[in-house]
Amino acid sequence: MLGKRGEGFTKLAGATIRSVVQGVLGVAIIQSVAAGIVMLIFDIPAAGLWALIVLFLAIIQLPPIIILVPVSAYGFSILDTTSPVIFLVLSIIISMSDAFLKPLFLGRGTDVSTLVILLGAIGGMMLSGIIGLFVSAVVLALAYKVYQALIDEIPLPAEE
Repeated sequence: MLGKRGEGFTKLAGATIRSVVQGVLGVAIIQSVAAGIVMLIFDIPAAGLWALIVLFLAIIQLPPIIILVPVSAYGFSILDTTSPVIFLVLSIIISMSDAFLKPLFLGRGTDVSTLVILLGAIGGMMLSGIIGLFVSAVVLALAYKVYQALIDEIPLPAEE
């Protein structure tokens, strides 16, 4: 049953990996670049290093606000009152941006639910690190399609 559909599953695995790269890594890069630009605008020292830390946190699925709030507290100590408040508001917007960007990019190009890919990516990251981010999403997406085929009698991905 599954042997004849190998190419369809291979395409699904490739689409899932592409979806995880766009959804997780793409959003992490967008957040880190935005945080870096905002820090440069407000003359925060070592903005590149802070942006790199934001990138790392966003890849491991932690909110960038973990870094941006202490940087904002530093801004309150060296800047006038208005600038750090604006910086803090922009930091919150940057940190919350994954809530609407990730569903846009994750699950794109696959016929598997975004939630399935997201759960696979987050669970794999917690279990196996960066490699698990991709492997678990692929395994969960393939298992989901097999489950759908067996329960709902949906035909498995066919070779095209």
